Amino acid sequence: MRLNRFYLENFSNQKNIILDQSSLFHQIKNVLKMKTGDFISLFFAPYEAVYKIEKIDNKKIFLTWQKDVVAKNIINKEIVLLQSLIKKDKMEWVVQKAVELGVSEIIPIISERSEKKDINLNRLNKISIEASEQCGRVDLIKISPVIKFSKVFQEVEGISFLGDGSGDFFVDKIKGLNIKKNKINIFIGPEGGWSIEELELAKKNKVEIVRLNNNILRSETATAAFLSLISNCLK
Repeated sequence: MRLNRFYLENFSNQKNIILDQSSLFHQIKNVLKMKTGDFISLFFAPYEAVYKIEKIDNKKIFLTWQKDVVAKNIINKEIVLLQSLIKKDKMEWVVQKAVELGVSEIIPIISERSEKKDINLNRLNKISIEASEQCGRVDLIKISPVIKFSKVFQEVEGISFLGDGSGDFFVDKIKGLNIKKNKINIFIGPEGGWSIEELELAKKNKVEIVRLNNNILRSETATAAFLSLISNCLK
């Protein structure tokens, strides 16, 4: 039976843990309705361990350590997603998939054709924690504050690719390329695509323009497809 996994900030394999009136307390007691004798897993990179629920009352949950879990999903490579802001539900989906596909950081950017101009950072961080709990990661993705496209090149280093239909095929670009030791940045544009000025600015900053195929992809589709390819290259 699969254990429920929970992120617990500053967790470090303590032998005994008491959870008081917190969101995690509420989730275990009132949402999942777990009982004395049930087991859960707690994590905070690089630690994860299984605990037994010894007692639950109206104010506290008492946990005792059972065993350490060998962390298998720590992301050792730096993959940065520079995602142009898109509609709320699609942006939340992108965050989920970025966590699952091994992204280490998301930098939301405002481009000329961005559909939105801001994000709910607290909401996206909550979604990223839930995605980590679900997929088995013990580390959390970093979600940076929103930045304008014209300013973002001051924040990135490593090998950078930008998805656009005018570029060369991405698969051809990464064949035989030793990118395991490098920080990889992937720029994904809004539904309306990048402007000519933005493409020229990217080229001036040594960003490679690439495409997946000859189809016009939705922004969130392009994100998932590019990240899947990059993740496979970094194995």
